[in-house]
This record gives sequence, structure tokens and C-alpha cells, in this order.
Amino acid sequence: MRRFEIKVALRYLRSSGLQTLLILAGVAIGIVAYTFMAALINGLAVRLTDDVIGSIAHVILEPRERLPRLLDKPEGFSALVAVQRSNEKRPKIEGWRPLVERLEGLPEITAISPQVIGNGFFQRGEKVLPVGITGVEPARLSAIIDFEDGLIRGSTRLGSGDVLIGYRLADELGVTTGQRARLRSERGRERTLTVRGIFDIGSANANERLAFLDLRTAQTLLELDGAVTQIAMKVDDIYAAPRLAERLAGDTGLEAKDWIAENERLQGALRAQGTTGDLIKVFSLLTILIGVASVLLLAAVRRRGEIGIMRSMGVSQGSIRRIFQLQGFFIGLFGSSLGALGGWLFCRLLMELTVKPDGSTALPLDPALGEYSTAIAFATACATFAAILPARAAAKIDPVEAIHHD
Repeated sequence: MRRFEIKVALRYLRSSGLQTLLILAGVAIGIVAYTFMAALINGLAVRLTDDVIGSIAHVILEPRERLPRLLDKPEGFSALVAVQRSNEKRPKIEGWRPLVERLEGLPEITAISPQVIGNGFFQRGEKVLPVGITGVEPARLSAIIDFEDGLIRGSTRLGSGDVLIGYRLADELGVTTGQRARLRSERGRERTLTVRGIFDIGSANANERLAFLDLRTAQTLLELDGAVTQIAMKVDDIYAAPRLAERLAGDTGLEAKDWIAENERLQGALRAQGTTGDLIKVFSLLTILIGVASVLLLAAVRRRGEIGIMRSMGVSQGSIRRIFQLQGFFIGLFGSSLGALGGWLFCRLLMELTVKPDGSTALPLDPALGEYSTAIAFATACATFAAILPARAAAKIDPVEAIHHD
């Protein structure tokens, strides 16, 4: 009986040639919209995330803030405590090398960089500009930020008297590679440094206000006596960073920050975009559901006589229901498969048409993220579900009345 139901369902679809083609086209267009929106929203999320985390650490270990506490609190009284930050001991991580060696052995950590972070002023002639000082080990210079790819002029080879600066800072100072500028740290120490390289890493703040020095030079300028202020890390799974940060905080006793917690606004924007995309995808599926239901309802009315004859020949109501639901299933499966192929081709075409001279695309489309299998599964399920009402209507047709009126 199953083969009979499949044969009848396919024959009904073939015999209604133009109507079947139109509904298949409607399903396909709905799936093109679905997959295009998925490729756009998912591609945008990947691009925004890459732009944000491309030049930042995924997890950072820092010294915990030391809060003063009373040794003795009299009963019945509330203590009012004033903290004078300028008299606090500067937070730093001492004895950091064994910790870094231990962290390098963790499989989820792909890169690690002990760093010294501070502030200072660059001076050249009459120009005095504030800068953020970052001291790194020369061998780990590109562990967090890819300076090799972002270098505009000069070299990334950092010596004890060298500095790397962004192109905007270089323009403001009026220097180029090989020239010298005087750096004064927040601790009052000064050092004349040679501009070894000029970079553009895609971050306006980094290009305008960051200076990268050899770790020992930064330690001397900031009076840290061999200590570091943070340990920055990259991980293989960026979305597992919060779990790793929580674990490292417990293991090391240091404060651990992850990139997701530090970029809540980005996460909120991505969630809002994802919700918008999901709504559009839901409406695409609703159009498929309504279209299939209306077509099959018309088919049930138009084929009353044939249904009456089949019923009079012993075909059960269950078989009639399955014949119409199979039509919905085939419409959903074939139409969504065509739509998935069309969606992929449409995304590829848009990518080719929006390529910029530098090789990037104007639209953040990623055809690989079009959720094609999900779209086919949802569309097929919706079309099959949409056939339930027409199937029930067809199964309830009285064979005597149907044959008489036909």
C-alpha cells in the first residue's frame, strides 16, 4: 500500500504541472531568502568577532585587587574606610616564568604573552603625546597581535632601545623608521628610543596611542623589577574562554578576564542581529506553510471525484491522508533542495560582485554558513505539516456524494 500511496502522490504532482512548478518555485524562493539571511547574519557575526578579537587576548590573568580590611571592628559601630589609591602597592605578577611554562602545556592555549602595561608620554621637539606602553618579549611579539601582517614600514625586530608604534602616532610625532623619540613613563623615568617599525593593525586606538617595547625596557621604565602586570593568552575555542578563565582563576589565584565578559556590547549586538535574522527565517517558513496548505486544499476539492472512486474501491481514509501528506513532503523536499542550491549560488554571485580591490567583500556574506541542511529539514517538515489539514479534508470526503456530484 505504501508504494501505491507514493505513486499516486507523485502522479498528482506531475499531472498538475504548472501548479506544482509554481509551488516548488515559491518554496525555493522562501529557502533562498532563508539561506541568504543565514549566510549574511552568520557571516556578519564572524566578521565582527574577528575584527574585535583579532588584536586582543582571549583570556588575561592579572593580579587581584587588594582591598583593605579592619583587624578589629567594634560591635555596634559601622566602620567608614577611605582608600588612598596613590599609596597602594602597585599590582604585579612576580615569579611569572614558571606559571607561563605551566600554561604553555595546556592544550587549549595556542599562544601566550607575559606583558607589562603602563602609561607615558612621547616627546619629540615641541610635541608631547600620551601613549599606552606595552612591554612584550621579542620572541612573543606577534603572539596576540599579528604585527608581521600589520607592519607598514620597518621591522618587527625589537631590541632594548627600540619601539613599534602605529602609523597615526608616527604621523602625529612626525617620525619614521630609524628616527628617535623620547619616552617618559608614568613613574618619571625617561628613555630615548628608536622607531624600529610602524604598524596598522586595524584598531584606531592601537594605531594612535600604543607603543610596544622590549619587555625589559618596559620593566625598567615602569620600575617593575622583573615582574609583569598581566599574562595574555589566545585559545583554540574562543567561546570556551569564560570556562578557561574561571578555571585559571581558581588554579592560579589571579584575576582572570575573558574577551566575552569584556565585550558585552558586542555580544548584545550579535544577539539582536541573530534575533532579527531568525524572525525573517520564520516568516520565510510561514510563507511555505501557507502556500503548500492552500495548494493542497484546492487539489483536494478539485480531485473529489478521484478520491471518491478510490474510497469506493477500498482505499482507506488513512491512505488518502498519507497521499496528501506525501505530496506536501515531496513539495517541501524538492522545493527546499532547489532553494538551498539557489541560495548558495546567489550568495556566491553576490560575493563575486561585491569584491573590493583589496580582496575583501563589501557584504559580510559567507556561503558556507547558509544553514542549508537546516533549511531543507525545516521546509520539508513545514510542508508536511501544512498538508495535514488538506489530508484530513480529503479523507473525510464521502465517496457516494463525491461520485454523484462529479
